[in-house]
Amino acid sequence: MTRIHLLCSTLVLLVLTADVLASPEQDSPEPIKILTLDWTSQIVLSHIAGQMLQQRGYDVEYMSRDSDSQWFLLSSGHADLQMEVWEGSMSKRFVDLLSRQLIVDAGSHQALTREEWWFPDYVKALCPGLPDWRALNDCAGVFAPQGESRGLYYTGPWEKPDRARIRALGLNFDVKQLRDSDALREQLVAAIESTTPIMIFNWTPNWIEAVYAGEFVEFPAYSTECETDPAWGVNSELAWDCGNPSDGWLKKAVSRQLQAERPCAFEVISHLAFDNQQIAAAAAYVEIDHMAADEAARRWLDDNHQAVQSWLAAIECQAE
Repeated sequence: MTRIHLLCSTLVLLVLTADVLASPEQDSPEPIKILTLDWTSQIVLSHIAGQMLQQRGYDVEYMSRDSDSQWFLLSSGHADLQMEVWEGSMSKRFVDLLSRQLIVDAGSHQALTREEWWFPDYVKALCPGLPDWRALNDCAGVFAPQGESRGLYYTGPWEKPDRARIRALGLNFDVKQLRDSDALREQLVAAIESTTPIMIFNWTPNWIEAVYAGEFVEFPAYSTECETDPAWGVNSELAWDCGNPSDGWLKKAVSRQLQAERPCAFEVISHLAFDNQQIAAAAAYVEIDHMAADEAARRWLDDNHQAVQSWLAAIECQAE
């Protein structure tokens, strides 16, 4: 063999060897990318789902993002799973992307959702007409800062029609928007510890219902016309003279790629269906017991073995 032939053979061998060495990395699937957003229950449920997928042999990666970014990430395939899509605040974007076949509906949880004004039980002694919304003006001073007459309603950074509702229903209240859910939590806990009256944005499922007794304000029942038709409802001139939906769905959204390329992972996710109490308990592990999200997920899986086994029993596939 000439030196040229020997050199060529060596080069071919090196190329083939490089291909062999590179192929496992090239062939190995990407991890399932799970969104963790900006509220506690969603983060813990995401870790529960992730740990269940890991138990079936999948690699997972958690992506901490804000709520607004979820739609681009899911529809573009940069993220694969969002475990808590709320009807009250997310249905428009979810339904739009679903109709355009840019994301996939992975099924509903057992939980029903509600997002509304909320107060602790001890407040009713000071404002006995609650939870009827018409009692709010009679006792606005109960919720007012010292020396003022207008009540304060505390909420977070989320886009809600609270100011429009206050105008439409003629409520003697102002909105105080806090920086995030942690600040909202601090405000609530401080008020409850001192039995100070408070009116605050709350939702179910949420950790609060696992710890504190309270009620939602009962505004006029929600209707889609309430958002768009001023003539509808108790105020014939302004829209938003109603409350939020009181029995909304809670869904899971996945990317098209996950359904197409990981059908067994999709089946696992579609069978996870948490109820209100289960979600509240999962979030309370973080908010009350101060666990990290992954630790809270492990504890939830241990404490809810029967529910987990019933989900697993319905799954027939094997990991890809």
